[in-house]
Amino acid sequence: MKHTILFSSSFLFISFAATAQLADTTRIVGLNEVVVSANRIQGERKADLPQQVDVLSARQISLLNPATTADALLNSGWVFVQKSQLGGGSPVLRGFEANKVLLVVDGVRLNNAIYRAGHLQNILTVDANALDRMEILSGAGAVMYGSDALGGVISLYTKQPRLADSTSTGVQAHTSNLLRYATAAREKTAHTDFTLGWRRWATFTSVTATDFDDLRKGRNGFDDYPGFGEVKEYVERQNGKDVVVPNQHVNRQKFTGYSQLDVVQKVLFQPRAGQRHLLNLQLSTTTDIPRFDRLQTYRNGALRYAEWEYGPQKRLMASYQLELTRPHVLYDVLRLTPAVQDVEESRLVRDFGKDVRQENTEKVRVLSANLDLFKELKQHELRYGAEVTRNKVHSIGEGVNVATGAVAPIVTRYPNGSTYATAGVYAAHRWEITDRLILSDGLRFSNVQVEAAFDRKFFDSPYNAIKQNSSSLDGNVGLVAMLPAGLRLSGLVATGFRNPNVDDLSRTFEQTAGTGQAIGTLIIPNPGLKPERVVNYEMELSETIENRLLVSLTGFYTTLRNALVVRPFATPTGQTTTEFNGQTYQTLATVNTGEARIHGISSRAQLGLPAHLRLDGTLTYTQGRDQSADVPLDHISPLYGRGALTYQHRGLLAEGSVLFNGRKTVAQYSPSGEDNLPQATPAGALGWYTLNLRTSYQVTPRWAVQAGLENILDTNYRVFASGISAPGRNLFLSIRFER
Repeated sequence: MKHTILFSSSFLFISFAATAQLADTTRIVGLNEVVVSANRIQGERKADLPQQVDVLSARQISLLNPATTADALLNSGWVFVQKSQLGGGSPVLRGFEANKVLLVVDGVRLNNAIYRAGHLQNILTVDANALDRMEILSGAGAVMYGSDALGGVISLYTKQPRLADSTSTGVQAHTSNLLRYATAAREKTAHTDFTLGWRRWATFTSVTATDFDDLRKGRNGFDDYPGFGEVKEYVERQNGKDVVVPNQHVNRQKFTGYSQLDVVQKVLFQPRAGQRHLLNLQLSTTTDIPRFDRLQTYRNGALRYAEWEYGPQKRLMASYQLELTRPHVLYDVLRLTPAVQDVEESRLVRDFGKDVRQENTEKVRVLSANLDLFKELKQHELRYGAEVTRNKVHSIGEGVNVATGAVAPIVTRYPNGSTYATAGVYAAHRWEITDRLILSDGLRFSNVQVEAAFDRKFFDSPYNAIKQNSSSLDGNVGLVAMLPAGLRLSGLVATGFRNPNVDDLSRTFEQTAGTGQAIGTLIIPNPGLKPERVVNYEMELSETIENRLLVSLTGFYTTLRNALVVRPFATPTGQTTTEFNGQTYQTLATVNTGEARIHGISSRAQLGLPAHLRLDGTLTYTQGRDQSADVPLDHISPLYGRGALTYQHRGLLAEGSVLFNGRKTVAQYSPSGEDNLPQATPAGALGWYTLNLRTSYQVTPRWAVQAGLENILDTNYRVFASGISAPGRNLFLSIRFER
């Protein structure tokens, strides 16, 4: 293994050194990139947008060679990502996480009625190998997307079918294939996709299968806290009994592995110019995903759980898209996208020494439809449309005796049959006042309705039912000024909102971290919640020298009213404790706080150098505080960023990079428990950095090989708010074939 590591490192460094005398400069795309997500339907140059947008192309994703979509975001340096288990990945944008960041795939929102406020892994249900690009919009995105886009929007676009060109008389085929192996989790990935194109019909098919073993953490670091992150013991079921077993390999994080299958199938029909019909089917499913941090939770000096897993995470989506591009009096482009999604997830929990496993399964059916139109009128562009969604939640609770197989009903996580419905209309306008001055503005009206009825058979909820009906009017206005000498100045003011969903209003959930109480804590329903609202201010200054330099600095300031936070809570009868599953708990609930503020800066830089080299850098700093309680907000990431030197010439692409995070002291942690302080060191989250090397070589026009070495120093570290240690030294090898 040591020889392999030395060879890979030497190969990459020699690649840089051997070509250092070649005179050329790598291309900088920068602000000339075209983005779609900012306006949903018609692409615009980044330079014309007042909002900060980062684009991760299929080519960049290929070089990063990520195991998951969450890893692609993390390794880009643009997005902070939290993990509680290997099968995790919760993006954070400008201090907002989980249900406060909107995920969209191919124009269809993924956020549903049970997206929680803590940490989510739903982005893993979109296959990185099937992506054409990702667009990350930072800041409030309510005008174009409605509820949930407080911190921003992550739009994921999968690859499209391609029609045969006009000269073709038969079918045109293209295929792309990948085999990948990585050492840190003994990951094995196989991917294939292919397109078949005729004059009017085309198909795209993508299949990816991935298998992960237990993740190995780094060996070096944490000198002041020896043994941090080591797994000393774990629980096994032997002869019908739970047994604590010593871990012979303490850097191996037991019970973290899982497997995943992703399938995308698209069919395109274009009967005539200006009319397109697209059927889009997507399936993602996993095996059980162990929740590592819970499996390493101790109570009274002993491991508490024998089992704690997320059951198979399933997402099935079917959408149809009609696109009309022949000019009409009402539009130049019209796009109609109805969709249906079936989402299933579950939690499987069994205490040590107990025979009954609590199985809570949630099934959500989501119906949605989007209508988006674009019209150009001289110097003016108008975008307008509507969106409706309806979520139906089916919640099941079962106690399964692992010894006898007997099944009995238990309390459900949510009221069974809950509904969550949204409707909205929007209009956005762009005016090119002069060649150097562009005005953008927009308005959206949204309505959200939530209904849930409680069953008191297993848990004596203080409420019979919840009914909410709320509306919001949101807007934005932005200005872009192209200044002399390549300078660009932009400013934006935007509002946003997030309506409480079924999870916020009605969940019952045992919380085991962050309270410091002698007894356990239980989050109980609170039907009195109000929508969260933000006002976001941002300004960006950038300098561009074509194909040589791009430097940008963005400052943002967000005021958050009625922020949803977890706090101690008394029921309407004044009780601060309650009985649940035979135990006494202190009651917590999600409540509205008065006002919070988040501010920060982010910077991006690209510098073209001689000899086919390019230097890239990103840096983001965020601060957030609950002004009413005078405590830090949760989900506020420490300073983070990335620097990379890339060499590209002919068939060789090589990159050396550093990925880093700053420190987060105990005093900077939120008291809510969402930041998982017990999973950090006694001093909080320590700063860290990793050195990484990646290379890709095009052996022939069809065959390419990739190799990389991540975390070269085998650093032992844990990302802020994460419950699992990050991968140690990781060597990956890939073979790609295209035709």
